[in-house]
Amino acid sequence: MNGFRIREARPVDRTAVGRLWVELMAYHRALDPRFVVAADGEQKYIRHVHEMMRSRDARVIVAEAIATGEIVAYILGEIQVRPPMALPGVYGFVSDIYVQDDWRRHGVGQALFEHLKLWFVSRRASAIELYIADSNPAAGAFWRAMGLAPLLILLHIDL
Repeated sequence: MNGFRIREARPVDRTAVGRLWVELMAYHRALDPRFVVAADGEQKYIRHVHEMMRSRDARVIVAEAIATGEIVAYILGEIQVRPPMALPGVYGFVSDIYVQDDWRRHGVGQALFEHLKLWFVSRRASAIELYIADSNPAAGAFWRAMGLAPLLILLHIDL
């Protein structure tokens, strides 16, 4: 299956990206019940996606099925600057990526990441960072295959 194209998201895509985010959160919730979405979470995420589309320091990139025009995956990344007392430089931060189940293991995620990585390089980012859920070993395997390796481990306790 190679019937997809990678492109910058357009404002009309934000609802489709919001639906994919809901699928992403449901996927994570099935792995770990601590992933809870607020009742208005989807609408707030759609507004966030729209803000990221308008930002010069962020990119929302989608994979579109050629046959149907359906948005089947997306990635959201932004340029961030470290505080002067931390590791030096500007870096790219991947906040979200999701590929619908039927499109996984067909190069969609890699194509999204490669597109975003080129944009990070064009913005002179010195590194790329992201968080992954510890309960999601598939994500860890994907990101290791993309060349990323653990740097810090975020620990958590509910209070």
